Amino acid sequence: MSIQEHDPLATRVGELLLEREERVAVAESTAGGLISARLISVSGASKWFDRGLVAYTMPSKQDTLGVDIHFLREHGTVSPAAVAAIAESVRERTGTAYVVAESGMAGPIPGRSAKPIGGVSFALAGPDGTVSEEVHFEGSRVAIMEQIAEHALQMLVAALDSGA
Repeated sequence: MSIQEHDPLATRVGELLLEREERVAVAESTAGGLISARLISVSGASKWFDRGLVAYTMPSKQDTLGVDIHFLREHGTVSPAAVAAIAESVRERTGTAYVVAESGMAGPIPGRSAKPIGGVSFALAGPDGTVSEEVHFEGSRVAIMEQIAEHALQMLVAALDSGA
């Protein structure tokens, strides 16, 4: 789902964060800002959305997100370990209750990485710790980007609904 006037998932994230009086930050790579854009499309987002960071290259993941480049090289930028480290680093730097992070391969050129096109790692860092997962999406580059944003918001809603 791309940005629209009324985004039920992003609205739900905002409602849940408002209830808790907490804030969220986003660390994006492959989604290129779509997660943040969906969140700030909700009126009143300034009460619960702290910031969105887009770091596309490995050096920017070190400089902007605070994860050691040697760690990223060792684990790969599209790995649960790397994305968990990103989420935890951004949470520490921002002081927000939650950080959702992602990094993946949207293509369209296969073979540029050992990871398949559509492979994405996600992490959610919160008060109760960090969870990470790998997901595979199908479709065009833009379709993959939109699926990444949708999945990240679903992760947030699931965590907030469960009381995590």
